[in-house]
Amino acid sequence: MLASIFFVCPNCGNVKNFRAFTSNFQVVKQSPEMGIRIDESDVMPSLREDDNYIECQMCFKKLEYDLAIDIGKKYLQKSMRLYK
Repeated sequence: MLASIFFVCPNCGNVKNFRAFTSNFQVVKQSPEMGIRIDESDVMPSLREDDNYIECQMCFKKLEYDLAIDIGKKYLQKSMRLYK
């Protein structure tokens, strides 16, 4: 299932590969050109259900889930303006 949530790492600028840790764990691959997720791994149960962060697979920094989503929304808005 493709989701509309788009992540951006504020540390290194990665927009392609992330690991999402919420009540479940999954690996997410995104397309910056399309502005959507193009691949998601199967959902695996997380042993630590209180976690709510993502991890950048380029710089391995942990990011607050909501912060990465906010940055992703701004990234998509700016990139859509540039296309127009």
